Amino acid sequence: MTDNVDRLGRRMVELNNALQDKKTNPDFGFEGIKSIETIVKFEVFLNDAEDGVEDGIYVYMNDKGELLNAEYFVKEEGDVTIITFTDEQLELVLDLFGDFFNVNVE
Repeated sequence: MTDNVDRLGRRMVELNNALQDKKTNPDFGFEGIKSIETIVKFEVFLNDAEDGVEDGIYVYMNDKGELLNAEYFVKEEGDVTIITFTDEQLELVLDLFGDFFNVNVE
C-alpha cells in the first residue's frame, strides 16, 4: 500500500507540473496520458436515507454497455465508505442488474 501512496505522490507532482506548463503555454499538450476509457458510474440507492445514512451500489459500465464492476457504498454525514464485493457477490449483483442497464442503454 505504501508503494501506491508514493506512486500517487509522484503522479500528483507530474500533474501539478503539467498544470503549470499549461498555464504558461496554453498550447501545451500533456503527454502523460497514455489512453482514455469511458466508464459510466450508476448509483443504485437501496434505502431512503433514513437517519442520515444512505447505502447502495455503484455499478460501472463501459461505452459498449458492458457491466464491468460494482461496489457497495454507505454515505453517512458527508463520509462515504466503499466496500469491494467478493467475486461471488459481484456475480450476483451484475446478474441482478445486467438486464436493467442493458435495456436503458439501448
